[in-house]
Amino acid sequence: MRPVWERSGILAGFAILALLALLVGRVASESHRELATASGHREEGRTARAIEHYRRAIRWAFPLSPYSAEAISELESLAGELEAEGDLNGALLAWRSLSGGVAAGRTLYSGPHPARENANDQIARLMALDRSAAIDASLSAEQLAADHRRLLSDEISPAPFWGALLLLGMAVWIGALVQLARSGFDSAGRFQWVGARGPLWGALVGFASFALGLLFA
Repeated sequence: MRPVWERSGILAGFAILALLALLVGRVASESHRELATASGHREEGRTARAIEHYRRAIRWAFPLSPYSAEAISELESLAGELEAEGDLNGALLAWRSLSGGVAAGRTLYSGPHPARENANDQIARLMALDRSAAIDASLSAEQLAADHRRLLSDEISPAPFWGALLLLGMAVWIGALVQLARSGFDSAGRFQWVGARGPLWGALVGFASFALGLLFA
């Protein structure tokens, strides 16, 4: 029976688990640090700085993170306070930071986020209160809010699926070309179809995936 350190598969598995643990630890640490910094700025009355750090805490998201959820709650509370004080620009900044922070943390399998949907509703409502543009003079507040909400509902680029396909396709494409250079030629530099067939198909599939991702992302 071979020692564990001589089993490459087991060592690779341990290395991957260790890397994942380090990544989750780093994300959790940064999210907690940004949340604490935001709370300090809020207590000192520096709301703009607090909003920025709350947004960063949301962006350092990971599954079941208590810190990003708390940052979302704090931004919602702060936005309400600023609007009640008559600071509509500050409230708008808070809602936009919430929406942007959640959008920045989306993944391939992310669906609509209730907090972001609510933030976009509030952004549309607050923006409809601004009647300074002459082009909006003939529209009601409800119509303006609906127009702003429709714009906020547009899909954000890059699309997670196509972006992932682009990166995966590039990795496969480059890896297949490297493998082609290693196994597609003999020692004299002559092309060998038997060894090159698999890498060529891999390069073709990878390039197609890369092209599709680039087109639709």
